[in-house]
Amino acid sequence: MPGEKRTVQEIRGEIASERAELQRALGDLRAGLEARRKPAKRVAGSVAAGLAALVTVKAARRLRGR
Repeated sequence: MPGEKRTVQEIRGEIASERAELQRALGDLRAGLEARRKPAKRVAGSVAAGLAALVTVKAARRLRGR
């Protein structure tokens, strides 16, 4: 407010509490993003394993044919 003077200590306290609030919000955001990534990683891993199995089967068939 224009008529009130704040001390340096009060300003520092305000900044510290705002910083802590921002850090909590960032932590929540990161946790939310990680929760969304886990299913995608599982799907990608399953697809990669399926493709590796398919390549292995094809290679085995070719080797048998020789």
